[in-house]
Amino acid sequence: ADKDGPLPCLYSRAYVMFSSELEGKIILDVLSEEERFLQRVKAIDVVNINFEAYESRVFLLNDQFSLQFLLDRSPNANKKSLDCLSKVSMQITSLCLCLNERPNIRFHAASGRAGKYCEVLARILDGDGTETGDLDNQIGKLPHWKPRYNPGTLLILDRESDPVAPLLHEVTYQAALMDANRIKDGNFIEVEKKKKGKLNTTTYVLNEEDKWWREFRHRHVKEVIGKLAQAKEEFLKKNEVAAGQKDVAEWDSKQMLKQVRDYPLYREFTRQYKKHTGILAMTLNDLRPLLKDGLNLEQDMATGMDPKGKKVSKRDFFSRLCGICESPDICMLSKIRIVMTYIITQGGMNKKEKNIIFGHLNKNVLPAIGKLEELGINTGDRQNAYKLKLDSSHEAEIKNHLHAEAEWAGGQWRYRPRLLDTVRQMIEGKLSTKSHPYIRVPRKETVVERKASGIRSRRMRSTKTKLEDDAEKPRFIIYVLGGVTASEISAIYSLGKTYNVDLFIGSTGILSPDEYVKSLSQGSIPKNENLHESRSNMRNTDEEVKL
Repeated sequence: ADKDGPLPCLYSRAYVMFSSELEGKIILDVLSEEERFLQRVKAIDVVNINFEAYESRVFLLNDQFSLQFLLDRSPNANKKSLDCLSKVSMQITSLCLCLNERPNIRFHAASGRAGKYCEVLARILDGDGTETGDLDNQIGKLPHWKPRYNPGTLLILDRESDPVAPLLHEVTYQAALMDANRIKDGNFIEVEKKKKGKLNTTTYVLNEEDKWWREFRHRHVKEVIGKLAQAKEEFLKKNEVAAGQKDVAEWDSKQMLKQVRDYPLYREFTRQYKKHTGILAMTLNDLRPLLKDGLNLEQDMATGMDPKGKKVSKRDFFSRLCGICESPDICMLSKIRIVMTYIITQGGMNKKEKNIIFGHLNKNVLPAIGKLEELGINTGDRQNAYKLKLDSSHEAEIKNHLHAEAEWAGGQWRYRPRLLDTVRQMIEGKLSTKSHPYIRVPRKETVVERKASGIRSRRMRSTKTKLEDDAEKPRFIIYVLGGVTASEISAIYSLGKTYNVDLFIGSTGILSPDEYVKSLSQGSIPKNENLHESRSNMRNTDEEVKL
């Protein structure tokens, strides 16, 4: 209530909806103290949308740096982590209710600290035999709610399952922008350009309403540049305004009408073309310091194979790493990422190597390397400890990618996230229940029919509409504890098209390399510290992509 008197009523009645459940006491307190609220509100209800639909296949729970809490070893760490997991459980429950889904739950059975939380979250969601889980508790409060006939599967993963994916520099459109920390507040991006000696900044929105963004976001940046050039050439042929006809005196009424009709299309095409060419120019400037050596070294270490799928020699990895760390043109974040990739893929780093490499790194980034131990990674002398090795199926996945994307994969786009192979095996019914067990025996497994033409969703009757058929598609929800990467998001879109299944992926947030390193550092690197500094110092804003 207003102290100076009652406020005027803008509406005669109101229907109040909450995205998550409120305690009964809060509602009763409001009803008892606010008489006008009681008079005007006709209904109070809870709608289960306690998550952000970031993209059509991506959901976020908006809790950045959650990985930092999961790796924390302070006295109150366990309580903080459990509080975080309880919140996540309610948000995932909200998502499942929205999708009319009572899924079977599987989790990554990992040995590291972060990995153990996968099972904890699964038990909070599904219950532990003595207590009912959050899913069934919330379903019990909705008497008219009914699950889908073909139950989906929720797979809970963690960063221990692929600690290297957040470190690798990406060369696909969306991933490269996220890699360089360019996308702000979800989908806004600022493009800087010098004009007549003055620096101008333009802000653009990148979302699925943008046709080019929707079509090209998961493609190699050089391919996108080529596609834009092709689109421009085709548009010039079709659009009268773009073609620039100047014999106005000779136009008849039909030509004039076509000019008027084509003008809005011309303006929209020009706006989109200017937007994406500006963003791509900036993206290439971000990648340029690493193009010659850094990206190739990363991919050599992560895949163990060259662009043709043949094994690479490991003898010169360290000397190439030294060259990158000594370079003044490469920013601190890129250096620490490549050093971490070396440690993960080579099974550690001995004292002699550390003495050479660590001298080129800021002291406050070194704790991040030590915290890799929490993900089950050996950071000391090489032992028979964890080393990133490609199993046969993951190696086949990479080779298939190199064959399918031979024109663009080249030296910088070889590694495929492990999540891609894991989810593919789950869809095909081949995922091991030892490495990824169910939290309880499924009442009914997700049905994916196999036919001669490949794997596709089951069809009850040929007369079904597309909407009815989509409702019965096999559904898989993947949740990644600690953050999901842009490359993993791209993998989900690819698998959904290949297998004609309903795939969703989510996490507390999209994990940028900057956030990953800072979370591992456990506070030794301030969250606001700019680790891209050398990149910003050498940026050439006058240069544009020539299409």
